[in-house]
Amino acid sequence: MENEGQYSFIIPVLAESITTMTFVVPKEFQARVEMQALKVIEAFEKHPAAGMIDPNNKMMQAMSFIFQQALTDYLDYCDEEEETIPPDIGTI
Repeated sequence: MENEGQYSFIIPVLAESITTMTFVVPKEFQARVEMQALKVIEAFEKHPAAGMIDPNNKMMQAMSFIFQQALTDYLDYCDEEEETIPPDIGTI
């Protein structure tokens, strides 16, 4: 096979107003996010606007949606508080 041993990479072409972020997380957390992303994909496929999601990167888009929603809520909460108390991460 001609392509044997070759790997492919997804290189996002982004608009100037967006970027990528990379995080190091426990594998258990990753699995939880991926399971939730699958639920988002399933729900979106039942939605009338289902044709708007790119079939080549459904998982990436769903995970991006989850992170943006969660972090926006957290950042909005921090903006409302006079003193920001970081979440307890001692149990990780």
